[in-house]
Amino acid sequence: MIRRILIVEPDSKVAQELFHLFHFEYGRFESERYETEIAVSVAEAIELSQAVAYHCIIIDVSLPEMDGYEAIPLMRTINNNPPVIITTGKNTLELETKVRQQEVYYYHIRSFGLEELKTVTRGVFENLQKAKLSKKSDLPRPKPVVLKQLRLYQSNEKQE
Repeated sequence: MIRRILIVEPDSKVAQELFHLFHFEYGRFESERYETEIAVSVAEAIELSQAVAYHCIIIDVSLPEMDGYEAIPLMRTINNNPPVIITTGKNTLELETKVRQQEVYYYHIRSFGLEELKTVTRGVFENLQKAKLSKKSDLPRPKPVVLKQLRLYQSNEKQE
């Protein structure tokens, strides 16, 4: 079974590290594998999500258009509420509070290392296996209204 991961990361070096971390990773059974896609912005992530349903989203807290925790509700709308792992290089109490309000699966601080992120992501897929993913989750979910919401959000931010 293919496990699809969307990585939303604006830093190309970090994005490539995450891509390689999961791209060659295999599950407990040889028939399982991870397919990873990289988006550098929320807009690109939304476009990718309209074509493919992802089983897990790994999103950076600092994105070009908005903070990652603000993008989570948009991503969940398109992707049928997948588990979200949010990452950051620097943590503060205020940031962690905002992130946790979004009910993320895991809040990963990069200084903890990539092995921890890999372990957490495996946990996501083990939980999904227990929930018996249905074929419906693999169907594309086009929701063009979300792109309009993103544009409105960006317009409002510029006006402020």
